[in-house]
Amino acid sequence: MRLRKEMIEYLAGRIIDVLEEKEVIDTGDEQESVSATVSGIITRDLQVEDELNDEVKVILEKMGDEIDSANINYRKMFQMVKQKLARERGLIL
Repeated sequence: MRLRKEMIEYLAGRIIDVLEEKEVIDTGDEQESVSATVSGIITRDLQVEDELNDEVKVILEKMGDEIDSANINYRKMFQMVKQKLARERGLIL
């Protein structure tokens, strides 16, 4: 995961603050509980993306010789495969 727990908690707090300022939500005395829920959602989303990245790496490792012989840019191919898998699974990255 690219973000530390502290950063995720900070982001969750900011999201809640902005939504409360715009009067989209009112957490009342439940802000800590709501923040924990939002942090959990962010963490799960990041884990899904990490798992997707791992899967793309495995796919590209299997195609290693083809990628090398065809002189294909690994980073570009990584992004293309990742986007394709995300689209097939209905994931928003």
